[in-house]
Amino acid sequence: MYEYRGYALEVSVEAVRPDQAGRSMLAAHRRYAAIVTFAASDRPFETLRLSEAGGLPFSVEVDALMGGYSAAQRVIDDHLDKTGI
Repeated sequence: MYEYRGYALEVSVEAVRPDQAGRSMLAAHRRYAAIVTFAASDRPFETLRLSEAGGLPFSVEVDALMGGYSAAQRVIDDHLDKTGI
């Protein structure tokens, strides 16, 4: 859980299946998506599911965590810039 410019951010990681068939995967081939939930007093909770650029999942958990946090900061910055805050 982090705070950024008045928003509460929660970043977590979710393992992504390598295909739609749902077959089991080896730990060495796991990929990850970042799940970001953020809220402020003037805005309800919102959740984003994020991958690396190009829509591909992250290859390691720490990259997903940091990528999710960085992306959430950009979303908040863009929102605040558009609203003139």
